[in-house]
Amino acid sequence: MHEEIVEQLSTAGLTRNESLAYVALLESGEDQGLTGYEVAARSGIPRSAVYNVLRRLEASGAAFATGDKPARYVPSPPDRFVTGLRASAQSTYDKLDTALARIPVRALPEPVWTLSRYSQVMGRLDQMLRSAERSIYLSLWSRELEVLRPALDAVAGRGLHRVLHSVDSVTNCPAGFSCWTDDVTSDAEKATWSHKILAVVDRKQALMGGADPAADNHAVVTSNPSLVDVATNHIILDITLLARSTGRDPGDDVAPMMRPHLLPLDGLEG
Repeated sequence: MHEEIVEQLSTAGLTRNESLAYVALLESGEDQGLTGYEVAARSGIPRSAVYNVLRRLEASGAAFATGDKPARYVPSPPDRFVTGLRASAQSTYDKLDTALARIPVRALPEPVWTLSRYSQVMGRLDQMLRSAERSIYLSLWSRELEVLRPALDAVAGRGLHRVLHSVDSVTNCPAGFSCWTDDVTSDAEKATWSHKILAVVDRKQALMGGADPAADNHAVVTSNPSLVDVATNHIILDITLLARSTGRDPGDDVAPMMRPHLLPLDGLEG
């Protein structure tokens, strides 16, 4: 029991010897207190160290001395002592809080999460799509599009700006999307490409990387603004290149995707 109290006092800021001395004073029951010799004898503190220990107890408000030759030491009531400890600790924390607030803090870089398994990639993208509030931009293959159909259907009624680029043909464009679909049937080399995904939601989150059920995909998810811009610009490039080969005007789709300082869309017409 006493050992537990000593450990708790030590946790509160007293040294072990100070804790032992305070407990010895409390246990003594002597109205006149104990001498340093008696404290040493009852606590096990070396006599050579006990007076320094008692002076520190006085300084902390845990005890006070009466009389002289020899001085006798009386413990402060536990409730008063603990109240003092609590007030002192709170004052220390308040000062620390104020001091730390003065230190200029650098903004930490946004985290980049890596996803390896196909189920992780598709599951995280499903969550991102369902959270969309302003926009969804996608560049992927039709196989992954079908996996994401439930999430896309779930947000079909929202007023989002939606643009989809697919490397291969899509038979049924998701509701609300402007779809830009390529065709791999006439390009044998393209048909062998590994599946990749570029996805940007609300211009705040991006997912980029592989989408292969049998591979370690190393896809990344991030809200880092620079990386979100990179993903968005890649999707814009995919659409722009397809527009040039098909003669379709991409302006209405691409303009809202671009940062204001990049407008007008020079070179996208015609």
